[in-house]
Amino acid sequence: MAPHSDDIEADIDFIADLPLYNDVKPFFLHPSALATKELDLSKIQITNVEWDKQKVAVHSMRNEPDLSLERNGFCYVKHRSNHLPEDGTSRDMSVRYCKEGEEFLKAHFDADLVKNYDFKIRKNVPMNLDSYDPHDPMMVEGAAIGAHVDISLETVPDLLKQVLNEEQQERYLQPGYRFRLINIWRSILPECEDRPLALCDYTSIDAGDLIATERVYPIRLQEIYHLKYNKQQRWYWLPGQKSSEPFLFMTFDSHSGAKARYCPHISVVNPLASPNAPPRHSVETRNLVITALSE
Repeated sequence: MAPHSDDIEADIDFIADLPLYNDVKPFFLHPSALATKELDLSKIQITNVEWDKQKVAVHSMRNEPDLSLERNGFCYVKHRSNHLPEDGTSRDMSVRYCKEGEEFLKAHFDADLVKNYDFKIRKNVPMNLDSYDPHDPMMVEGAAIGAHVDISLETVPDLLKQVLNEEQQERYLQPGYRFRLINIWRSILPECEDRPLALCDYTSIDAGDLIATERVYPIRLQEIYHLKYNKQQRWYWLPGQKSSEPFLFMTFDSHSGAKARYCPHISVVNPLASPNAPPRHSVETRNLVITALSE
C-alpha cells in the first residue's frame, strides 16, 4: 500500500539493548559551566549510553483524526498564544506564558488544579557549553538526544511533593483525584519545518522497551526513560505544524483506567523541509494537572 501524503522516514536514536544495562544503570552527567572550567572532562566518563540508530516510518497525524491524548498519549490542539517567548525573553514573559498554559489546561480538562513546574526553550543551534547552566530556566537548549520519556514512574511521587505545597498535598494526595503530567510543546516560529517533534503511540509500546536512565546534575538526580527499538512501535509527526497547533503529550497518568501513561518523543530530521528553513525554535512547559475522579 502506498504511503499517505506527508508520511516520512527518519533516523531515530534508540538506547542500545546492551547486557551492560542489566548490571549498570545508564546515565548522563550534565556538568555546569563552572565544572567544565574546573575539571578536565576528557578524563571523566560523561555517559555510558550507546545508541541504536534506526530508520522508522513517521506518520502524519493529519491523516488520523482519531488519535487522542487519552488513548495514544498525545494530540494537537488549536490554541494561539498571546505571550509567545522569543530570543531574549524576559523571566516575566516566561511566567506569563506558563500562566497562560495553566489557564488553558484548567479549562480544557475542567481541572481542580494546574501547576506549571518546568519551562524550556530549545533551538536547533550549537550550544555554548562555557555558559551552560542547567538551573537557569531561561537558558536556550539544543535539541534533546535519544527517544525518551521525561520522567520515570518511580520518581513521580517525589516530584508531586516538590510541586505541591503542604496545603495542596493535604487536599489532593488522597483517593478521588487523578494526577497527570502533561507537556505543552509549541513552535515559536510561525511554522515548524526544521527538526519537528515525533511522538510514539502508547498503544504500540511494550513496557520492556523503556530503560530507566539517570541524569546527573550538579545538585540533583533526575530519572527518565530512554526507549529501545521495537518494530511494533508507531511514530507520528504533524506536517506543517503552526505555532497555533501545540502538542499536548502525556508524561504520567495516575489513573489506572486510562490508556496512555506516557509518550516517548524526540525531534527528527524532516526530509520535506525547505533548504532555507530556519532552525527549529520551540517552547515547552511541563504541568501537573489534577482532576476529580467521577463517581
